[in-house]
Amino acid sequence: MEQFDSNDVTSPKSVSFLFHLSMWWRIFYGFIRIVLGFILLNHIGSSFTDILTSVMAHEIVQDPADVLFLFIYQLIENHSFTVTYFVSCYLLFWGSIDIFLSSLLLKHKLWAFPVSMVLIALFIVYGIFRLTHTHSLVLLSVIIADIIILYLIHKEHYNLKKSIT
Repeated sequence: MEQFDSNDVTSPKSVSFLFHLSMWWRIFYGFIRIVLGFILLNHIGSSFTDILTSVMAHEIVQDPADVLFLFIYQLIENHSFTVTYFVSCYLLFWGSIDIFLSSLLLKHKLWAFPVSMVLIALFIVYGIFRLTHTHSLVLLSVIIADIIILYLIHKEHYNLKKSIT
């Protein structure tokens, strides 16, 4: 992996370092999605608040004012969502796609760059659509992170193609 140049974050070495870092983040995040998808498969029909309360029961008993519990609970308490097969399958599918494509990008498989950019762009568009309905700061931060990752993939692809020719 290239060394990060803190003096010029737009240099090819810096972009490459940030690209590699973001791909490893996507692989880690993909694994988290897969694990969460499998966990949620066991809770089809349960509300997210019920799942959170059962998972964090030991923390609530020890500290009823637990900051982490209260923060997460406040984020989801106004949503009456229940776990469905769609949510579980969504997490399993996109977690697998993230791991697969990020691994290929780290191996510099040229065909994976445009495929990844198109998928991330579609997620950004969908995220913006959802943001207009939810006004969620968490969703906004995910959109911003996706835009940065899309830029890094584009720059790495450009630098890679330039080095080949």
